[in-house]
Amino acid sequence: MILNTALGKIEGEQKAGLMAFRGIPYAQAPLGELRWMPPQAYGGWAGVRDGRSYPNRCFQPPMPESLSLGEIPGQMAEDCLYLNVYTPQPDDKRRPVLAWIHGGGYIQGSANDFDPDRFVRNYDVVLVAMNYRLGMLGFLDLSRFGEAYAGSASIGFQDQILALQWVREHIADYGGDPDNLTICGGSAGGGSVLSMISAPMAKGLFQRAVAVSPSDVSPTPPDVATPFAAAMNMTEAELLAHLRSLSGEEIFQQQTAGGVGGLAAVDGHIVLDRFPAAIRQRINPVPLIAGCTTNEGPMLTELFGDNVEFLQFFEMNLSAMIDEGTGAYKQFLDSLPGLDTAKARTDRTFTDFFRATSLKSAQALADVGVPAWIYSFDLPSDHPYGPTHGSDVSLMFDSFDPEHRDGERIAFYRNTPQVRRVAAQWSAAVVRFMRDGDPNGGDLPSWDSYRADRRVTLVVDDPMRIEMDYDSEAQLQAFGIA
Repeated sequence: MILNTALGKIEGEQKAGLMAFRGIPYAQAPLGELRWMPPQAYGGWAGVRDGRSYPNRCFQPPMPESLSLGEIPGQMAEDCLYLNVYTPQPDDKRRPVLAWIHGGGYIQGSANDFDPDRFVRNYDVVLVAMNYRLGMLGFLDLSRFGEAYAGSASIGFQDQILALQWVREHIADYGGDPDNLTICGGSAGGGSVLSMISAPMAKGLFQRAVAVSPSDVSPTPPDVATPFAAAMNMTEAELLAHLRSLSGEEIFQQQTAGGVGGLAAVDGHIVLDRFPAAIRQRINPVPLIAGCTTNEGPMLTELFGDNVEFLQFFEMNLSAMIDEGTGAYKQFLDSLPGLDTAKARTDRTFTDFFRATSLKSAQALADVGVPAWIYSFDLPSDHPYGPTHGSDVSLMFDSFDPEHRDGERIAFYRNTPQVRRVAAQWSAAVVRFMRDGDPNGGDLPSWDSYRADRRVTLVVDDPMRIEMDYDSEAQLQAFGIA
């Protein structure tokens, strides 16, 4: 099918019960003078654009083989600002829209990472998955080099904002409602969702938000320029010209050699404050669903292997972000039994990091009178890591089609009647939230929004259940909440 849109004609892929339009440019290629600059809207194309193939992905390191879920389509390139649209039908029905922001620690991931077909087809919604610049190309603080680079530490977030503007302006061409947009993301994507809530530039672009295992942002951007200049035996003044002379792939190689990780931070230009404080300023006060799995750490600590120094580094830094440097969380961690190895301590710290970010954000919204719902994803899995970081995404998007081979593993879960039942309940709750801002209904137990005097958690398990005071008083105190 060839669709005539405001930006030009595009040929999509006809699939069972839906259409996919991939590789749609929402910004000009961020090359040459546009590197490290705010994204510029794409003006359209001549002729018929091929929307059947997956677009380029941003440069990124591979996942460890033990965590790989298969080959991800799309070449890696600096020219990566594309999005994919999945719709039941590109008509004038104006369906609810979900904009998916991928995770990957701001150094990995893409719009090509997952298959939303069943979710789109079964629930009659439109889904948009976006790329954004990663690593040193997306989150490198160059503000010391002049006003033109103000906000460079959040270029990846600026990409996301422009993609949301694209959705508002163009999703009606694909059968979506521009006035009913839910942003949703996992891990760094969940942190991105909270960053959109905290960014004045994103005001009014979305009506609801879902943060899956959201990461927090650092209080200030890390200084990467100083050590890089020293390592290259050049002055900081010479560094920018040198980086500009490199290809995108060479910058990625420098990033990898320098061990540069996730750089997202409060930059004072795009993201004005850490999430709870920004939320209380009512920058973008929208209803929120937030939560994490019951055991986030194992999938993430696998990335570090037996590197005790790395494990301790992450424990220290995450602890400081959880309690804002008071030392309360470390005291809490020291009091817990069974955490007698660096890996065990870091596993627990990762879980509490995502839990604390979720709870603090929900509490901040409650404080300004905006509803937020908290969940914990506890469904057991026979995967060695159990219900761990990212394992809940496939159930949120109901990827467990009964037509697939029974017992087949899809991501961290097998395609079984139990998993299909939980996936159907959980994804239906998310869609109800997309439609009218309240996840309740169907066979879901009554799920109240979160408040300081009524700390309600939906436990996503079989059966679904509601728990009051899911988090201990000592844990909340360590988070700086109670």
